[in-house]
Amino acid sequence: MARPAVVAGTVRWVLTTTFADRARATEVCQQITRLHEKVRGDYAGSDGAPASYSADDADLIGWVHCVFADAFLGCHETWGGPIPGGADAYVDEWATAGRLMGMADPPRTRDALHAAIASYRPVLRRDDRVDEAVRWLRRPPLGPGAGPVYRIFFAGAVASLPTEYRRMLGLRRPWWPAITATRIGLGIMRRLLGTESSSMAYTKARLDRLAAASVDR
Repeated sequence: MARPAVVAGTVRWVLTTTFADRARATEVCQQITRLHEKVRGDYAGSDGAPASYSADDADLIGWVHCVFADAFLGCHETWGGPIPGGADAYVDEWATAGRLMGMADPPRTRDALHAAIASYRPVLRRDDRVDEAVRWLRRPPLGPGAGPVYRIFFAGAVASLPTEYRRMLGLRRPWWPAITATRIGLGIMRRLLGTESSSMAYTKARLDRLAAASVDR
């Protein structure tokens, strides 16, 4: 049950930092920080020597922030439309979430983001726990209806990874056009679910209310 709980917590954090007001986003980030303080363990470092970690370590917080930003940016550039203001503007806005989580100096441009991720390469390694996580991501416990669609999306995600990281994870780029198939699948979902999420609609309505209130003053 640990993985579903982590996924649910991650989704809640992403939705809150993306769509909620600053007070609510700060509150949720503080809650997650308190949880991080309780998560500690040991692992084998890149040199094989035992090492200890805590989820609130500065380097781990920085890594999570950077790979989240890179993943969101890469997905949008592969399957979404133009980013308002460009990639640098997105990275700069997402830096706010990094600061709320305790990252001292989050990257503010795409080049700085890629440089930050590259700085972690010497300590990145593949082990049994990585393989276990990849196996779960490849075939999570979904219903029979969602499974085939998910496998297309998973293949699209693998195809979109830079070659270096795909090899590090022990994955191969699908031989079939997975990125195009994913684009078609996402297009079908947009037709079925609509082009705007309920979170976005609620946020727009809240901003409209705040704008109207400021005018009335």
